[in-house]
Amino acid sequence: MMKIIILVCIGIVSLWGGAIQNDEQFKSAVSSIGSDNKLVLMIYTTDDCPECAYMKTKVFHDKTVEPYLTQNFVVIEKNVHKSKLPDGYDFFGIPTMFFIDKAGNKKETIVGSKRAPEFIKELHRIRGIK
Repeated sequence: MMKIIILVCIGIVSLWGGAIQNDEQFKSAVSSIGSDNKLVLMIYTTDDCPECAYMKTKVFHDKTVEPYLTQNFVVIEKNVHKSKLPDGYDFFGIPTMFFIDKAGNKKETIVGSKRAPEFIKELHRIRGIK
């Protein structure tokens, strides 16, 4: 019985771990990283989300955020109404930002918008996660 439980757990974990790997947008982002030590920032948005627009147009392009973001992250966007969302990356609200390593492991999640000074602090903190 214990063997069956362990095999089921391994199967569930392997399915979850493979979900993001099967996402073409994620695979493209990872291939663009090359040998750099960047993380993927996957942001969930909708067309009618003012906080999403604020993050994408103002915060991501802030003079302190943009260079750090470009140097340390590859950003991909998923519209929750139009895009196929990867399994295991559920969201409570939008925008939701997932920080993912090359192997598809979720490192951190941020829900909601932030002003640029607060967001850059979060980016620095997240980059410190090994």
